[in-house]
Amino acid sequence: MSVSAVDVVAADGRPARRRRRFVLWGVCGVLVVALAAAFIVPLPYYVDAPGQVTGTEPRISVSGRQSFATPGRVMFTTVSQQQATAALLVRSWLDDTIDTIPDEVAVPSGNRTKERVFEQRMMDQSKETAVRVALDRLGIDYEASGGGAFIAAFLPGFEAEHRLFQGDVIVAVDGTEVHTVDDVANAMKGRAVGSVAVLKVRHRADGSTDDVEIPLGRNRDDESRGYLGVALETANPSFDFPFKVELDSGNVIGPSAGLAWTLGIVDRLTPGDLTDGRRVAVTGTIDSAGNVGPIGGIAQKAEGAKQAGATVFLYPAATPKAEVARVRRIANGDLDLHPVATVDDALEVLGFDGAGQR
Repeated sequence: MSVSAVDVVAADGRPARRRRRFVLWGVCGVLVVALAAAFIVPLPYYVDAPGQVTGTEPRISVSGRQSFATPGRVMFTTVSQQQATAALLVRSWLDDTIDTIPDEVAVPSGNRTKERVFEQRMMDQSKETAVRVALDRLGIDYEASGGGAFIAAFLPGFEAEHRLFQGDVIVAVDGTEVHTVDDVANAMKGRAVGSVAVLKVRHRADGSTDDVEIPLGRNRDDESRGYLGVALETANPSFDFPFKVELDSGNVIGPSAGLAWTLGIVDRLTPGDLTDGRRVAVTGTIDSAGNVGPIGGIAQKAEGAKQAGATVFLYPAATPKAEVARVRRIANGDLDLHPVATVDDALEVLGFDGAGQR
């Protein structure tokens, strides 16, 4: 007697075709779960990708003085960072504009909220510095005073976190009085990693003062000098500006927009067009002397600049050679690249003549 395929029975009593169907569905289910996990399950890494690119001038408000609108744009660049999945790791291996960073490097303290607070402090400080540097370059007088440098937050991984306390106030560095944050910044110039700064600190707990020796640590974004590893604010600050300048940074944090803010303020306060109608992407920190400092994520920022339609990209002259080569590959002739060491370098590249006229 002949037997049809549907009548064949396996050893466990089930039709073989039905068993094969169950196996197929099982395999498909495993694949679906694995695919979902590749896009959902977080791994102990973070991925840096190109972030938003934003024009500064529309975010700068000036009151009490004439300001000017321009057809061009000075734009600050950012990095988008998120926790990695397997799918994102694969993408980073295939894309030169995306980097993978180990968890312990991206979040050294293990507390992302704490580090975001620190980065927000750094953005606030960079905006204040940008206003002052812009006014300095335009020859606009103002007065600055304060009662020392207030320790607002610590950068994880630096010795200062173990020897100082949030809320303490630095009132002297190596015997020189400190009235504002700038006094500390000036005292730190040229200090090497591992060198020791002697800080006279007024403690928040009881108002007593004593000297604290702090070895300067290494900042992975700037190997050129030693860092205290603290976010500072001028204690009881008094900046007597002749008019009001407000900067809206939105949800962007960190200090790397400092140079862009400075150039945007100069553009808003002077007639003519600083960028000559171009979209100029900018990255780099700024200090009170107008020096431009290196930043992280420059490859991602270069790619973001291209995507935003920028034709010029200003970046810190202290950027490592390997990263500069990478930026050139990414730019691929679409961006006019200019390394700058100071705000004056940047203004010269843009053709600023001191009054904003072309």
